[in-house]
Amino acid sequence: MRPIVLSAAAVLMAVAMPFAPAAAGQLQENHDQVREWNQFARRLLAIHQHWKSRPDVRIEERFGGYGNHPNFYRQVDVRLKSDGRLLSSVQWEREKPDNLHTVEVYFYDAKGRVNLDYRVAYLPKYRNAPMHTNISVHYRDADLWAFRQFDASGIIIYETCRGEHFDKKVDISLDDYQLPPDPEEVPADLYVACFGFLPLRADDLFNPVDRVPGLTDASRAGQGDDDNEASLRWRIDRLSAGIATEPNNAKLYAFRGREYFLLEKFDAAIADFNTALKLDDTIDAAYFGRGMALGRAGKLEDGIRDLGVYIKRHPGSSLAYTKRGVRHIWNRDFANAREDLEKAVDLDENNAEAHDDLGVVLAKNGDLDAAVSHFQRARAIDPGYQKVHHNLAMVHYMRHDHEKALSSVDRALKLQAANRASLMLKSTILDALGRGADAARVKQRAEQLPEGNWSERSGL
Repeated sequence: MRPIVLSAAAVLMAVAMPFAPAAAGQLQENHDQVREWNQFARRLLAIHQHWKSRPDVRIEERFGGYGNHPNFYRQVDVRLKSDGRLLSSVQWEREKPDNLHTVEVYFYDAKGRVNLDYRVAYLPKYRNAPMHTNISVHYRDADLWAFRQFDASGIIIYETCRGEHFDKKVDISLDDYQLPPDPEEVPADLYVACFGFLPLRADDLFNPVDRVPGLTDASRAGQGDDDNEASLRWRIDRLSAGIATEPNNAKLYAFRGREYFLLEKFDAAIADFNTALKLDDTIDAAYFGRGMALGRAGKLEDGIRDLGVYIKRHPGSSLAYTKRGVRHIWNRDFANAREDLEKAVDLDENNAEAHDDLGVVLAKNGDLDAAVSHFQRARAIDPGYQKVHHNLAMVHYMRHDHEKALSSVDRALKLQAANRASLMLKSTILDALGRGADAARVKQRAEQLPEGNWSERSGL
């Protein structure tokens, strides 16, 4: 699927420019923005050139244009040979072949769906900087698809959401001047359902080069903790305002409970889910959310019971079996954990979390070969899954294969350099390799870090 982009005509019209018209024929520049936007364009072009050299792609070329300029550009597309998925596209002016016209770059999730895309467009004249710079971040659940679009200065310029919300059709398009929307036109629960999991800031999205393995060693981490907490509190404030207006709206409490859960305010989350179910016990998501929150609050039996209600109503949910399996692990009930996680994998063989947690159960039962097989499957599905690299390192260490253990823990730390548990494991592995001084330095660094929070993804 190719994301929505501006029409061909729109490319030739100024909407938001990094300069302002002055006297006729002159332009007054914002020099900082000109520099930033041109650098943004160069980064996208670098990715395109890098992907052209991959052995698993095919290169396609065609010509196109606009209205009275039907042959304005030469377009070069880079697609995967396996499924034709578009990785990048560049247009060059035909009359001036060195003049870049547009660049588009796409990133995909594990299911092959666009989750992040970038676009730059230059005008034929006044080429001191791109006219358009777009960063679009996508969110999907079972019923909704939404994206929020920023420019390369971090300003939100567009939002759209389509699909269904509680069996009602959704088709929302919001330009920058319509944000935030009128609650009477876009209810708070619907707005949060569509856009609540999208970042409010583009700080970690400005350098797409960081997301391309082999092009740079820079971190490809996601949104920072402070930004994430600010986004959660913003969503809670929006929902609280809605609850003040509609105190008997069960859906609002269910949505706010989810936000409290993500903020790790588990008691507040449980209270909201309780209220939601008291008002309407048909909200299955509230049973799921309360089951999650109760488990994180240490009330494992109650959490398992709520997830059981959800599973009874949704027997095809691989995610629900996974989460109940995790709570069985926390409850030291490895037999039921294995049963749930095997069911999760049967329902969705690409469920990386279920493979990883099943590997944990198998390793705890002494079946290290089977555990490694599931860890490797999880790693293949989601190479950015930090804990699976940690778990593989742990199993290699248990098998006294210390070189493989070190390699795996280093991959884990490349993804999360300040992960205390992985640093402690690396110290242990280095010590086993006879590198005592290195082990001591790594351990000292680990001990300066706080203990990690609970994780839904279980470790050995």
